[in-house]
Amino acid sequence: MPTPVQFKADFEFDCFYHLLFRSIDGIPLFNTEKHRGFFLDKFHRFTADLFQLWSYSLLDNHAHFIIKVKPEAVIRENLHRLSAEEKTKPMIRFLMIPAEMSIDQVAERQINSFMVSYANTYNNFIGRKGGVFQQPFRRSIIAEEVHLQQAIIYVHANAQKHQLVKDFKEHAFHSYHQILDGNSFCIDCVALIDFFGGKEQFIAQHKEQVAYFYTHHWPDSKLEID
Repeated sequence: MPTPVQFKADFEFDCFYHLLFRSIDGIPLFNTEKHRGFFLDKFHRFTADLFQLWSYSLLDNHAHFIIKVKPEAVIRENLHRLSAEEKTKPMIRFLMIPAEMSIDQVAERQINSFMVSYANTYNNFIGRKGGVFQQPFRRSIIAEEVHLQQAIIYVHANAQKHQLVKDFKEHAFHSYHQILDGNSFCIDCVALIDFFGGKEQFIAQHKEQVAYFYTHHWPDSKLEID
C-alpha cells in the first residue's frame, strides 16, 4: 500500500516533524538493550548536523522521533566543518549550488544512510540478510505548538497506546525520564522543559493528556502516524 502523502512531508528549515521507522513484517528492531542505545546513537550521529531531537520512543518493531530541522545558517556551518570524506554528494551540492539541492534531499539521504548502516550492523549481529525497515520511512510536519506538545506526549505514551505497559512511564526506552532528569546526550532538555512551561507542567500535561486520549481517542489525525 502506498504511503499517504501526509506522511511524506518535505523537510524544511526551522520546522518540526514526527518521524516513524517501522520494521519489515514486524521483525524486532532490537535484540538487546544495547541495540536500542546503538540505534539512538547512530541516528544522532547521522542527523545531528541537520536536526535537533525533541523526543523519542523505541518499541520492539518501530521507533518514533520528534525532530526540528535546524536553521539554514547553522546547517551550513555544520556541513562546512565536516571533512571532505564526511561530506556526501548532496551536502556538497547543497553548499555549492543551494538552489539545485534542497535540505529535504540532504536530510533524506542522511536518514536513509542511517537506516542502511543500522540494518547492516543488525544483520551481521543476528546472521540474516535483506532489508530491515519499511520504505519509505514516515514523516509528517508539525505546524502548530499545540500539535507539537501533543506529538511529544504521543511519542512518550506510545508503549501505553499499544498496551505494552499500563502506564507509559513504565516503558524504559523513551525520552520522558531523561528530559525530566536533564541527562540526555542528544536532547536539549532545558529547551524541552521550557517549551512546556517547567517541569511541573511537563508532568501535568503528560498526565492529563494521556488520561484523556486513552479514555477517548487521539483527536487529531496528524498524530496518528502509528
